[in-house]
Amino acid sequence: MDNISWMWKKILKTRDSARRFHRMEVKNGEATSFWYDHWCNMGRLKDLLGARGFMDLGIPENSTVAEAIQKHRRRRHRVVILNRVEEEIEKIKSANNGAKDIAVWKSKAEIYKTMFSSKHTWLLIRKEYALQRWSKYIWFKHATPKYSFHMWIATLDRLSTCDRMLRWNLAIDPTCVLCKQEVETRNHLFFSCAYSSQIWGTLMRGLLCSGYTERWDDIVELMLAQGQDRVRLFLIRYTFQAAAYSIWRERNCRRHGAKQLPHVLLAKIIDKNVRNRLSTIRRQGYQKMEKGMRMWFGTR
Repeated sequence: MDNISWMWKKILKTRDSARRFHRMEVKNGEATSFWYDHWCNMGRLKDLLGARGFMDLGIPENSTVAEAIQKHRRRRHRVVILNRVEEEIEKIKSANNGAKDIAVWKSKAEIYKTMFSSKHTWLLIRKEYALQRWSKYIWFKHATPKYSFHMWIATLDRLSTCDRMLRWNLAIDPTCVLCKQEVETRNHLFFSCAYSSQIWGTLMRGLLCSGYTERWDDIVELMLAQGQDRVRLFLIRYTFQAAAYSIWRERNCRRHGAKQLPHVLLAKIIDKNVRNRLSTIRRQGYQKMEKGMRMWFGTR
């Protein structure tokens, strides 16, 4: 099976979830299924009436709304809900204007639009939680997705650091593979470790000046502080994410026996990644990053 076929099969599995966000605005009724499309205020009639509805109303299962309008004669039923359906059919008959039917998607609350929006659909589907303070230094404009995702996991303290692995395997060596001195924890790796602290110092001492710190909690508070220069704040946040990602990758490489990178070389790699990101943002037309590049070089 190729990737496209696999992708479409996955998409088709979401039909039941997507169905409740889609409805038809009936004009001539030719493109709207009488039983399976949401075209009236009662919802999808097949879901409402079941298979018996075909017989009760005398409308075949594969009928369009146009066919139902043309062939169906109004009946009087003992069941109230069937009389309500008859009323909906009469409304459509009187409103028929000969134009083509329109498919619309739910956007916000009970507002439907002709354009599908994945953003609005996601906001309607998702379970909403209170906004977390730390989201500002994880998800921000011009961030690199893989860095942000890693930082999100790190902020939740869900990285497989040795102190966490000890909970399910007491036989492992919990010593940090970077400094080989202390137990490996998130706060140790970022950036209390003798190895990672040298990288962090090389990158950030000139930018943070008197506010320089290697403690995770203090760095987080620094990135959330109000009233800072926006370009400087971007540099702090982006470098924090880039450094954490690169150090975690180096840590994993060492645990699997790969060649060790000296802290000087890894700091240079991270520095280059930051400069490349600044250059990319500037080429995209964000002139404020010209100041960011000058600020970054000024602290080297």
